[in-house]
Amino acid sequence: MPKVEVGDARINFETHGEGEPVVLITGLGGEIAFWKKYVPLLSRSHQVVVLDNRGAGDTDYPPTLFTMSNMANDVAGLMEHLGHDRYHVLGWSMGGNVAQRVAIDHSEKVGALVLMSTYTRRPERSSFAIDTMIRTVDEGATFDSLMELMQSWCLPEDYFKKLALAKPAQRRCNGNGKRAAEGFKAQKLALDLFDSHDHLDRITAPTLVIHGDEDIMVAPHFARELADLIQGSSLEWVSGAGHIIPADKCCSSVLKWLKAHPL
Repeated sequence: MPKVEVGDARINFETHGEGEPVVLITGLGGEIAFWKKYVPLLSRSHQVVVLDNRGAGDTDYPPTLFTMSNMANDVAGLMEHLGHDRYHVLGWSMGGNVAQRVAIDHSEKVGALVLMSTYTRRPERSSFAIDTMIRTVDEGATFDSLMELMQSWCLPEDYFKKLALAKPAQRRCNGNGKRAAEGFKAQKLALDLFDSHDHLDRITAPTLVIHGDEDIMVAPHFARELADLIQGSSLEWVSGAGHIIPADKCCSSVLKWLKAHPL
């Protein structure tokens, strides 16, 4: 996969398809692979850009603290490198924080904005749980165990009913768990510092908020608050979905929104 220097980082990214560009920004600890089921659906009509945020995957970055604005600048710099003066932005969970900052800090660049499973200020209960997971890694647990615990907060009850009936999956092993854990903690700190309440009136891009009605990581009322604070936004619920929304349950809505708001 190619990398491009943006400021003090070397961003790992992929592009797929042709058409109006849309960049997909994943959440806490997420990597490009998160979008593997989204890319085939969205790239039929758009050029889809996916990247590893600083703090995750194969993106290289200096061992310094960073914020959502730093990550937003990474996105804007990558899209500028690819020759896109304007583009659509889709952010999931923490990636929705980054997407909000792109829409605020680089408003002239953003066509349509899609915010999935996200919030203006991170939920305290979820933050407490994630901090506890991080502490278990500091005390000797594996980073893979942390990510598995994260899944228990991200997927709906039906998923775990099916999992209980299935053969036990072979545990994966992250070959660079220490680096991944350090990046995860750095992203979590950036997440803790993020609060967009006083800035959402600066978002001018047509905004679609998508949220699962069974999300326990980010309860549904966070989506209603976000939609209420972004002028003219639309809110769409995905029935039966948790924090991770299956591609086949939301991509048609995303494509419809992008088509209705061309660059």
